Amino acid sequence: MEGATIIAIISVSTTALTAIITALFHSMSLSRCTNIDCCGIKCERNVLTEDTYKTEQKETRENNNNI
Repeated sequence: MEGATIIAIISVSTTALTAIITALFHSMSLSRCTNIDCCGIKCERNVLTEDTYKTEQKETRENNNNI
């Protein structure tokens, strides 16, 4: 394989992995769960307030509509 092909494959793979991780952590941040056990990582946290949750949902919908 040529160098440019390898670089392109690495770039696309990295971008896809970043998108998956971002989606995972975004949905976890909007979760109402206090105990999270995902991919071998355990977390106990405070949930978002109802107002913060609604604001995040609204911003997410607005960002999706702008795409």
